Amino acid sequence: MSTPVPTVRPPRHYYRFLTSALHSRFVHVLLRSLSLGLICVVGISLLSSNTQPGGVWLNVFTVVLAVISSLIGLYYFNTATSLIGGIGVYLIQLGGLDIWSHYRSTSILSLTLSLFRLSIGSVIYLMCSVFIFSLQIATLEVGQQTKISTWATLSRNLFSSDALKAIFGYGLSAFWFSEAYVWSSSDLGWVTRGSHTTSDTLNERGIFLQAYVLMLAVVSAFTHFYRNHSSLRIPVSRVPSSTSNEVANQSTHPIKPRWSQVEKAFWPAIVRSLLAVLIIIPSGIIYLAFLRSFLYSIHLFFAKLWFDISRTNAHATGFVDMVDISKYLVRCSVAGILLLFTWDMSCNLFLIYFSQEPTKMGLPLSASSKDPNGTLLTGLSSKKPVVQTFAFWELAIIAQKHKDRRQAIFEDIERPSGPMWPQMLQNGLQVLRAIDLRINGPPPIPPSENSHIKSLPSIIPKSSYPSSLPTKPKASWMRQGVSEVLGDFGNSDDVWYSENVEAKVSSALSQVKPSGASEVLMENLTNFLPSPVIALLKISHFDKINATVLGSPAGNAALIVDVIESITKMLVASLTEDTFGKATPTVPDAVRTFTKTLTTIEKFVNANKPGSDSGIEEVGIIVERLRAGLRELLAAFQVYLLDAGLGIAELNQARRAAEGPKSKEAESNDTFSRKSSPPENGTLQNAYSGKQGMRNRTDEPAPNNSRRTLTTNGVRRSGSGSQNGRLFPRKEMEQVR
Repeated sequence: MSTPVPTVRPPRHYYRFLTSALHSRFVHVLLRSLSLGLICVVGISLLSSNTQPGGVWLNVFTVVLAVISSLIGLYYFNTATSLIGGIGVYLIQLGGLDIWSHYRSTSILSLTLSLFRLSIGSVIYLMCSVFIFSLQIATLEVGQQTKISTWATLSRNLFSSDALKAIFGYGLSAFWFSEAYVWSSSDLGWVTRGSHTTSDTLNERGIFLQAYVLMLAVVSAFTHFYRNHSSLRIPVSRVPSSTSNEVANQSTHPIKPRWSQVEKAFWPAIVRSLLAVLIIIPSGIIYLAFLRSFLYSIHLFFAKLWFDISRTNAHATGFVDMVDISKYLVRCSVAGILLLFTWDMSCNLFLIYFSQEPTKMGLPLSASSKDPNGTLLTGLSSKKPVVQTFAFWELAIIAQKHKDRRQAIFEDIERPSGPMWPQMLQNGLQVLRAIDLRINGPPPIPPSENSHIKSLPSIIPKSSYPSSLPTKPKASWMRQGVSEVLGDFGNSDDVWYSENVEAKVSSALSQVKPSGASEVLMENLTNFLPSPVIALLKISHFDKINATVLGSPAGNAALIVDVIESITKMLVASLTEDTFGKATPTVPDAVRTFTKTLTTIEKFVNANKPGSDSGIEEVGIIVERLRAGLRELLAAFQVYLLDAGLGIAELNQARRAAEGPKSKEAESNDTFSRKSSPPENGTLQNAYSGKQGMRNRTDEPAPNNSRRTLTTNGVRRSGSGSQNGRLFPRKEMEQVR
């Protein structure tokens, strides 16, 4: 019996390890967001404080102190410090200051109940952040949003499924906040209880509060994608200079510590939350004009299920029945400020924690897999941008810091799909080739040859008897001649594809649409349409370059930079760590792709003429990384490139691309030096150009043999007698080397 062949289990997908790491980060985000829930609780306590003489200012002072302590804990320290500070001051309010104001102590049971109420309130208001986190996970992408025109960006953000998700997520969070606020305040209930002689009436304060926070939700949903709150902003660094500090820190992504990022996002979030004060007046106007009767009828329908409301209160009539309406608008404004601050900080906390490098305890995420290389390869070949970005980020970290993993990748050569490193390299080069495809477009499809289908042989022989059908009348001689000419012209296979017809068609089209017609049309539209419309439809050079090079709808510069860095560092490390020599044959393909991508991007940027590099910084970083990587590969493999299969012309092109474009002053100096330097005697130019060259060729007799010897500047060179023979092969090889 033959022994069964053991089945090789496929490696676990990189997506599983990345999801596990993101889950742990999500837990940290939730714990940090408890501070935001605590801020909402103490803020609502401020708004719902009693109005007893002498006690209101104590409540205001202590609650504000609790908010400040929570903010300081969130701002400078961590979640535990924020919670301890807020809870401590809140307990002081319930205990110590109450003793000072009323000269009585608070029992331990009341303090425990108050602490329990505070904890439950923090968890309830935490759900406002959870809904926003769910929205960010559903619409998560990597990179900053790129745009082609303002109108295209607006239409993409407003009329898409992501816009509906944003409205639903923010609306659900706002509804939860309003309900928690209504149920925690005694004067914001659904109904106002009547006496024995009057019936219950619907409380319109809570209705206006819900309408107000829902309007805030709509505004925040429309600005969610404008602020890139669903995009992981992974910064990219420039090529480090020769200084020791920058060389020691060669990370492609300068990620700052989390506390410094929270500090940077803290004060702008407070400023943006003040937008709630500006929206309160327009919200009141919109509520009275359009939403009052609709929302009143909905609340009345549910209120009749539990309360006794007379028919006289079935419709909202008259002006809004509110006591001290100015104070109530202030309460709504403060509640809106707390809600906007919670949303803004929740989005920032999510992006800060999820933008960290893919490591766990200093090791790459795939290190915990039974097959680390196979797991990493599944991430590199993934079609999901988030997974592929983190996978190449991990490969760049391995190429920079982990020697054992690099050796394991080079030594992994016995897989059914082939050696490991060539597969990783092809996934990276595919990302760079996608840039060429976006710039140049897909290659033209070669025309297929016209295949003539032979007709089937006739089965029934033609009848010799005349047909019983009436004969067709014979056409006139003029009609018959014209039909023959047109028939021959139409039945010809090559007449429509001949060069003459193509030339005539192109000339006719050039006459119909002369050069510059699109520019003239754009100028006419510019003169006809107003300037705001032109601003919406105008496509700037910066936006076009970013959208084409980085990708659309989100420009993922981090992925491109990590691909360049990982390929360069891995190939350079293979000189000393690749024991089987499987990485050296892949160097020419990497050099060709780097050269083509670099020249394509530079030509595209120069063709669009942006004028300055202020709006295309990430494209400039990619060009610098490509040029630096190409220089590093040429310097490391200059001895092996010709033997590995790279042609002389390709090598010269790569060297010219690595040198970079020369400035105009340098080009003018080179041209002036070439013109000013006199030609030497016996040079190739004197021997084969002008009258002197003709005299030399006529005076000297031609040799009989097929080989000849040329002497130029005392150097003896041999070449073939043919005109196309190579005269200086050794000189060309010396230039290459």
